[in-house]
Amino acid sequence: MSRGCVFKAEIPLLPPSVNRMYVYTRQGPRPSSDMKKFKAKASTALTKQISFTDKPLKKNTPYKLYLDFHLQKLLNKGWPKKAKTKFKKRDVSNLIKVVEDLLSWCLGIDDSCFLEVSVRKLDGSVSGFIGVKIEVHEV
Repeated sequence: MSRGCVFKAEIPLLPPSVNRMYVYTRQGPRPSSDMKKFKAKASTALTKQISFTDKPLKKNTPYKLYLDFHLQKLLNKGWPKKAKTKFKKRDVSNLIKVVEDLLSWCLGIDDSCFLEVSVRKLDGSVSGFIGVKIEVHEV
């Protein structure tokens, strides 16, 4: 059972697709330039929304993370005659870890504290927002 929101923020951009997150080298995967740019802009957006007058989040405390990914468009325009699927093929489950890591770095807690994660994929053209809306609740 959730005890209430302890942090709420918006990142006004989306992480790169999973195919553009990493560059694979002999030493293993490395963050791509797209991923580095996203992390820099997103961490700046998040830190601007942290209230330094509020109490910091507690370490070793269970939290529930709500993530709403507002995509440019959710539906394929030509469906069912031209497009094979009704929905755009943007897999947001691959983006969860990126946002968890970003939050843990900005908020100073370990991402292992996120015991529950709720994710939604929404149509940004309807909401008027493209990016990620975040809420962290103490459990």
